[in-house]
Amino acid sequence: MIRVRAHETRHLFGVVAFGLALAGAAACAPIEQLDARNPSEREVGWPVLSLRWRMELADRAEDAKPQEFASPAALTASDPDRDRLFVGSHEGVFYALEATTGQMLWKKKLGSTSSRPVLAPDASMLYLGTDDGHVLAVDPKDGRVKWRYSTRGPVLESPELSGDLVILSNEADQVYALDRMTGKFRWQYKSETPEEFTLRGHAGVTVQGDLVFTGFSNGTLVALRVATGSVAWLTSLKGEATKFVDVDATPAVVGENVFAASSAGGVYAIDRTTGLIRWRLPLLGAGALSTDGERLYVGAADEGVFAIDLAGNIIWRQGTRGGGEPAGPVVAGDYLLYALSEAGLYVADKRTGQVHEYFDPGFGISAIPTLSRDHMYVMSNSAVLYAMTLRRF
Repeated sequence: MIRVRAHETRHLFGVVAFGLALAGAAACAPIEQLDARNPSEREVGWPVLSLRWRMELADRAEDAKPQEFASPAALTASDPDRDRLFVGSHEGVFYALEATTGQMLWKKKLGSTSSRPVLAPDASMLYLGTDDGHVLAVDPKDGRVKWRYSTRGPVLESPELSGDLVILSNEADQVYALDRMTGKFRWQYKSETPEEFTLRGHAGVTVQGDLVFTGFSNGTLVALRVATGSVAWLTSLKGEATKFVDVDATPAVVGENVFAASSAGGVYAIDRTTGLIRWRLPLLGAGALSTDGERLYVGAADEGVFAIDLAGNIIWRQGTRGGGEPAGPVVAGDYLLYALSEAGLYVADKRTGQVHEYFDPGFGISAIPTLSRDHMYVMSNSAVLYAMTLRRF
């Protein structure tokens, strides 16, 4: 069970449920239906998380099925007492908080957000996208907006910084490059959007060297040149499918390979120079992907969370049936953290997939956790931001 210090229990009673999740790695082929919430016959695991503080960022009490996707950006200072968090929500209010206590430093009405902001390397500027299609540069000291640029679709993923550019994608299948200091337009790339229904969300951008990689709802993955936005290569990841072919997972680059996931086509390794497909692992519903440089971690709704080696072999699978859509997995040392939109947050052993603990705040978690020092910060679907200590074993 998640360990809660005695003086914190009164804040959690009646609000937060804690428990052990399914333990043990699952066989990978054929795919069995493994539930997210069913406990194993023998109790395993150890206390990994302990609550530090919680803060309600918006009142979602009247919502029958609330959902929040925003993650905080963490500013790590030389003095831990000066660490800061920056986070928004669907309510449209953006907050700066003391990371150690949750005390509010400032708040501004900046617009509904679903992603994690990005800090400049010198922490002089904070960049964020909004659900109404704007990109903002904000002074992290007081929330003052330095510039604002309007795109033509919701910006649901974090921007990337490259040299003097901020590069981002939106749900209208567009990629923009803007001047970091002024917000001035540099270039834009537009992909064709299918006329039929597409899945909610979009891939973020990954910048590696002089190339930008991202995917689109028409099932393609593109490499664009950072300097000009011109196409280096374009590859289809549809497989044999004709609908719901969205490439909504932000690509990951390891060595000479770009790894990407298509909802219909599965997981792919693509040559980063030529765009040629090196291997494909069919995996229905693949929509969240991350890497630690040695393995890929992929989430697929109802199928589970998978660990895959860089040659495309499944190492383990943890079942998630009934848990809802998975958010992008996050590696923390030997742990893998992943959230399910209806079941909550899980802490697993990244080597075996065995779940140590899960945290269920009530309406599940759709946001990606943020790690800083030995702390974890995550937003629940009820718009409550939780700060926890992540204990290492």
